[in-house]
Amino acid sequence: MGKDPSHIIMTNDMLSLSTDYSVYVTIMNKINNSFQLVSQQSSHGTFNPLNLPPWIAGGSQISFNLDGTILTGSDGVVTYSASGKNISFAFQCPRYEDNALFIPLNQTSYRITYYGQNKYVQWDPSGSNWGPPNNFPLRGHPLYALFVVED
Repeated sequence: MGKDPSHIIMTNDMLSLSTDYSVYVTIMNKINNSFQLVSQQSSHGTFNPLNLPPWIAGGSQISFNLDGTILTGSDGVVTYSASGKNISFAFQCPRYEDNALFIPLNQTSYRITYYGQNKYVQWDPSGSNWGPPNNFPLRGHPLYALFVVED
């Protein structure tokens, strides 16, 4: 009789070289208006820096991470306001479920595109090196997320 290999799969997952379940987020503001921080929330994980930048100036970007643990992973949402209208950016790199990047709220007319990878990628102005827009790996960790806000 053969042994059930499911225990081997679990063991390999537990011995994975990367135990980093963080999400490394960059929000790129490609419009002229500045964004003001409204809120930052985390169901799992700790923001780094603890207090996110209060502003994203027009034509600039910010980067931060949500540090996740091997027990729970990371799950967070940040909301910025542009001229009194809110945009929320959501990101998840959970321990057992699928990764996620999405925009749960966009009260503006701005176009928001997101990209995700399991490795760091320097932004190419064409966006081609991040892969298809509005796409991300469902599995794997950590998760690198890029949100681009454009007119």
